[in-house]
Amino acid sequence: MNKLTAKSEKPKIKVALIVDEYFGALGTAYGGYGFLARRYISKYLPDSEIEIEVLLGKGKYNFKSEANVVDGINVYKLPRRKWFASHWLSKKDYSIYLSIELTYSYVLECEKNIDKKLILWIQDPRPQYEWDEINTVKLFPEPSYYNQKIYDLVHEWYKRGRVKFVTQGHFLNEKAIDLYDLDCNIEIEYLPNPIDIDPNYIYSYKNKENIIIFLGRIESVKRGWLFCEIAKKMPQYQFYVLGKTFRDDGENSKIIQPYLELPNLHFAGHVDGEVKASYLKRAKILINTSIHEALPISFLEALSYGVLIVSNRNPENLTEKFGVHVGDVLGDGFDKVDLYCNAVNKLMNDDILQKQLAVKAIQYINEVHTVERFVKNTRKIILEEVAK
Repeated sequence: MNKLTAKSEKPKIKVALIVDEYFGALGTAYGGYGFLARRYISKYLPDSEIEIEVLLGKGKYNFKSEANVVDGINVYKLPRRKWFASHWLSKKDYSIYLSIELTYSYVLECEKNIDKKLILWIQDPRPQYEWDEINTVKLFPEPSYYNQKIYDLVHEWYKRGRVKFVTQGHFLNEKAIDLYDLDCNIEIEYLPNPIDIDPNYIYSYKNKENIIIFLGRIESVKRGWLFCEIAKKMPQYQFYVLGKTFRDDGENSKIIQPYLELPNLHFAGHVDGEVKASYLKRAKILINTSIHEALPISFLEALSYGVLIVSNRNPENLTEKFGVHVGDVLGDGFDKVDLYCNAVNKLMNDDILQKQLAVKAIQYINEVHTVERFVKNTRKIILEEVAK
C-alpha cells in the first residue's frame, strides 16, 4: 500500500533560481537581488508542490559542479566547461527557471532543452540611457555591466515563447521593453517585492528619535558621500550609515575616510534582523542619494516602520507620496546637498505631516507588499507556466 501511495504522489515542480549573489552566502555580496533570493524566494516559496534550488553561475571546476546547502536550500555552481554544464542541467531536469533580472547568461546558454521556460522578474533593467545617467558621476565611476549578449539571449528566448515577464514596479516596464527589445503591447504581470512585516510593531511617533539613516551598500552608484555631506550640514540630527563596502572597498573607504570624525555621523556597518529593525523603529527619515535606483527594498523596509523617504529617485511615486522627492541630482551631487537638507527640515519641522505620512506608508506596505500576497501570486505564476 505504501509503495502504491509513493508511486502515485505527484513529483514536485523543480524551480532553478538564477542569481549571482545570495546575500552573503558563499562569499557573495549583500545586495538586493541576493536578499530577495535568500530571504524571500528560497525561504517562503517551497511547499508540497514546489522546491527551489539556487544556481550561482560557474564554479571553480571544469568538469563538475560545486554543491552547498544554505539555510536548507541546495545552492550550486555549475561546471566551467559548457558541455559538462549542459549535461549537468540535463540530469537535473528543472521544471522551470526563475531569475531576478538576469545578471549572467551561462545557465541559459547551457540549457539545451528548447521546451524549458524562464520566469524573469524585472527588478532593475538598465538600458544604455540609464548608464549614461550613472556615468555622470565622476568622483568614483560605477563600472558598467551593460551586456548586450544577455539581453539578446533573453530576446531570443522571448521570441520563442519561453519567457514569462513579471515586474516589481509598473514604472520599470518601459525600460525592460527597451532593454530586451520586447513588443510594446507585451503583458507584464505585476509582482511587487515582499517585505517581512513585524506583526507586533505599532507605530508611535513618540518612540521616534531625530535619527536619519542610509540603508544600503557603500558604493559609487549610491553616492554615500552625499549622505555624509548632509550630516555635516545638519549637526542637530543623528545620522547612521547602515551598510558596508563590498566591491572596490579601497576606493569607497578612501572617499568616506574624511567623514569618520563627524560627531553626529555613525557607521554601523552591515546590519540585519533585529538590529536593523531597531534602527528602523527609531528613525524618522531614510535618505537615498543614489544616482540610480529601481525600487529598493530599503524603501519598503523603511516605510513598513513609518520611516519617511528623502531622495532624488521617485520609484512608483513612493518618495513624493511618503516623503520628499528633491528632483533629479546628476553627477557627483555636491552642488545639490541643500536640496536634501531642505527636504529633511520640511519633514522634521512638521510633526503632523510626519505622523500622517507614516500611517499612510505603513498601510500601503500592509496592502501591497506582504509576504503572503507575494507567495500566493508567485506560486500561481509558477504553476501556470509549468502547466502550459
